Amino acid sequence: MQGGLVLRSLRRKKKPLSEKRKFFRHGTSGWTDCRKDNRQRLNGREKRGIDSMKAEIVAVGTELLLGQIVDTNSAHIAQQLTTVGLDLHFKTNVGDNLDRIRATLKSALDRSDFVITTGGIGPTLDDLTREAAAEVLGKPLVFQQHLYDQISDFFKSLGRTAGPNNRKQAFIPEGAIPIENPVGTAPGFIAEQDGKAIIAVPGVPHEMRHFMEHSVLPYLREKLGIREVIVSRVLKLFGIGESMVDEKLHDLIEEGTNPTIGLLAHTHMGEVHVRLTAKANDRAQAEALNASLEEKVRQFLGTFIFGTDEETYEGVLGALLAGSGLTLAVAETGFGSSIIQTLKLMEGSNRYFRLGVTVTDRQMAEALFKAPTAGGATGDFVKADMARSLAEWVRGTAGADLGLGITGRAGKAKGEDHLIYIALADQGTTTCVEQRWPMAMRFIENRMTKAALSQVMKRVTRKEGR
Repeated sequence: MQGGLVLRSLRRKKKPLSEKRKFFRHGTSGWTDCRKDNRQRLNGREKRGIDSMKAEIVAVGTELLLGQIVDTNSAHIAQQLTTVGLDLHFKTNVGDNLDRIRATLKSALDRSDFVITTGGIGPTLDDLTREAAAEVLGKPLVFQQHLYDQISDFFKSLGRTAGPNNRKQAFIPEGAIPIENPVGTAPGFIAEQDGKAIIAVPGVPHEMRHFMEHSVLPYLREKLGIREVIVSRVLKLFGIGESMVDEKLHDLIEEGTNPTIGLLAHTHMGEVHVRLTAKANDRAQAEALNASLEEKVRQFLGTFIFGTDEETYEGVLGALLAGSGLTLAVAETGFGSSIIQTLKLMEGSNRYFRLGVTVTDRQMAEALFKAPTAGGATGDFVKADMARSLAEWVRGTAGADLGLGITGRAGKAKGEDHLIYIALADQGTTTCVEQRWPMAMRFIENRMTKAALSQVMKRVTRKEGR
């Protein structure tokens, strides 16, 4: 029986290489593949050309449909597929229901060459991706002892024991390529049939990312016969809108063929990301192409670029503060303590963050800062003078080099803007800026926090001579 052969071929005893079945182990540099029939069927599709091959993503989980979590997995997978030149035509969210997952996978496999699923391969009863995939492929689920051993070893490393339900995770469709999971308990698989493939990866984000980098992308590159290297470089901007970026880079975007330029606005962070993507025979050549284009982009947008690739605004600012030797204290009103909380969580903040104070009562503000509000206790708390008083008071109280004072209010009535005053006190000078955003704008607290920190960023980069 074929199922028996699969079981015997995966027992953990030494066999000649020619008898071993193919499987993924993360971190290996190559493949061991003795099932040439599947490889030949897939590679036979290369006659159509990579440009005609399509990918599809199926994200499994009822929590996605209920809006309890955001489907960031599909976004990451989609971004990664661009690096191998695969066109993504469909993305689908489906709940934890066997019939609906099966129907979704069947439709996906009918119209796409590679179907990547994320989620539904855990140990619980409602993890049904492997069962649905097996039914669509017309294959039984087969137990893989070496996968169960890997799961057990992972639990042992945590000082725990794998439960009976974890055994379920060691079953994959007959004939599928197992993908071991060194960073979690959910193995994946690649099930090939008739020149197409279902690729199942975990729903846990960090596990999914590991699978994409170490297993899925290498597999796709091999199957697509890709010899070129595709390298991307992301420039991160703050303080400028996407339309203005597009306008400034219009000619570069229009003229670009290799490298190319792509724009993405991250509204919740108030950032715009500029992605440069180059193709070359090796990574060094691709990076050189991107570097040449980056130099041109910086000529237009250099003052707005704060970081690249995996860098974050907070991480860059924290490193600058730590390197500058400057210390900072913050006093804020109107929006809670979002700036203070952000600073506290920044790496190495104990080296530069001296004091954080949040004041919500007008009379307390008058007593602390000697800055009476207009009209007394019932007067306007949101004004430039109050922000300056906050900045100067907290700087003096903490003995810090810089004092940041913020006061503002969220627009609530129709037509009322969000308003914020940001003051930065330095030795001998205090500057204040006013920021307004439309009332309908979302993520106002994130925008306000970053706008305030940007004043500190400008001051620190001025000291560094940037």
